[in-house]
Amino acid sequence: MSRHTTLRLVRRTAAATLVAAAALSLTACQEGGSDKASSASTVADSSPAGQGSGADSSAQANGAGAGKSADEGAPAAAGQPATSGAAASRGTERCHTDGLEAGWGSDGGGVPDMKSTDQQTAAVWLKNIGSSTCTIKGFAGVSISGGEDGPWDLTRSNQSAPTVTLKPGAHTSFTISLLPSTDASDRQVTPGLVMITPPNETKHFQLKWPFGGSLLDQSAATHPGTFVNPVGGH
Repeated sequence: MSRHTTLRLVRRTAAATLVAAAALSLTACQEGGSDKASSASTVADSSPAGQGSGADSSAQANGAGAGKSADEGAPAAAGQPATSGAAASRGTERCHTDGLEAGWGSDGGGVPDMKSTDQQTAAVWLKNIGSSTCTIKGFAGVSISGGEDGPWDLTRSNQSAPTVTLKPGAHTSFTISLLPSTDASDRQVTPGLVMITPPNETKHFQLKWPFGGSLLDQSAATHPGTFVNPVGGH
């Protein structure tokens, strides 16, 4: 074989090796880019609509703070609605105050008219801010400060309480029936702070009363016009 023929063979072999190496390098870059694209994700903000940037106060027990609460704003666009029913709650832990957030309002909205003498309704929402699903059932404890005789612990209605299942980011609500008073001669309660204790919990949220006005003081009445309805009730 001549010297020129040998050189041509060597050059062809080297060129083929370079092409193969380039192809292998291109394949590795494409696979790496695919891995990065598939692992990327977008995290949505699930904060309640209308909620301010700061919490009104923390949940409290014996003076110790925990959890979150907000002044007002219904979580109409936040997370997912709650689901009701015992079947959905099997094996699911109960919701705790530390894993909840609270504020005024509900999906239906509405603000009580404290200048009226007719019964009004205020709503409180509870949102699961934890990382796991939980259930809630019963009546929240509601205590209103501002009366002459100290805090007014509201009585409960006779409605039955459903079992409500809250996925992470989901919310539910309950209502407080109110009987305003506009007559200065009435014995009144002018609400300042409202303490909300979730069912079966001891820690409470402390919410500022945002509606103004006064309530007819029926704290000693057997059937007062101001009372609490169950979580998830209607």
